[in-house]
Amino acid sequence: MNVAYEIGINLVSGAIGAGIGVFWTFGRNALKYRRQRAFWRFLEKPTVLVVGDLAPEVLLETLADSLEDTADTQQDRQSIIEQVLTHLRNQEISGLIGRGDLDAMARILDRIGSTRSLLRPSVVHPSHVHERRTRNLILIGGKDTNSLTRIIAPRMGCQLESSIDSDGHSVIHDSKLGKDYKVARDGAPNAQGVALRTDYGVLARGRNPFNPDSQVLILAGAHGLGSLAAAEVCLNKKFEKRLHNDLLQFDGNFECLVSYEQVDGGPDDGKVTIDLELSRSLQLPSANR
Repeated sequence: MNVAYEIGINLVSGAIGAGIGVFWTFGRNALKYRRQRAFWRFLEKPTVLVVGDLAPEVLLETLADSLEDTADTQQDRQSIIEQVLTHLRNQEISGLIGRGDLDAMARILDRIGSTRSLLRPSVVHPSHVHERRTRNLILIGGKDTNSLTRIIAPRMGCQLESSIDSDGHSVIHDSKLGKDYKVARDGAPNAQGVALRTDYGVLARGRNPFNPDSQVLILAGAHGLGSLAAAEVCLNKKFEKRLHNDLLQFDGNFECLVSYEQVDGGPDDGKVTIDLELSRSLQLPSANR
């Protein structure tokens, strides 16, 4: 009698434990799904993904300074630059796109394609957006590569932006703190054969200044690896809770500084670390508040 009773108790306890485990797992997965859906819900409506290209003029903006030891006069240096510009334009008439921006676009499209409830966005160049700028927008690339980012980011209230510092180096500039986050790449490996590459990027989400019923997501790096880092932060489960909290705390209008670090050489060769450095509300123009 006692043995049968104990067996029955154990069976009931096991069934209850299993049931709790199932409901716990289901509840946790449901919570994650709600977080993901909250961040990507705007993709349930028509969306345009806009990716720009690297204008040769921007790529060669600081070349004249590097040619001072090669050509004596400004006229000679300008002549060399014009020849290089012509060569670049002839090499690829469709334009050039950074590998990091391309990878960011591919990662976002892959994520969207794996979710049946989301509409696959149109992918266009900034010059082809036209009247579609009032739709939901995903802008990849900073103001140096994406002219729509240059127009929209300030109107959204972004205070983090990709820029060029006084030395001609690409940075993420924080106009609120008056600080530059500089791209770094070790010139030579250390004694352990290790060199580091560091890039920074901006992830911003807010209302479309051309249509308050639409949303804008900006993924922009000082270089392409910063854009890729911004995309990875959107997609990585590690940052899911943080982004959801930002979405709620800042009423859907916020910006984040993200970082990308890659190890070249040594035992950790190829290791990449992506992090979310800070989050804060967009500085919304008074008319949009």
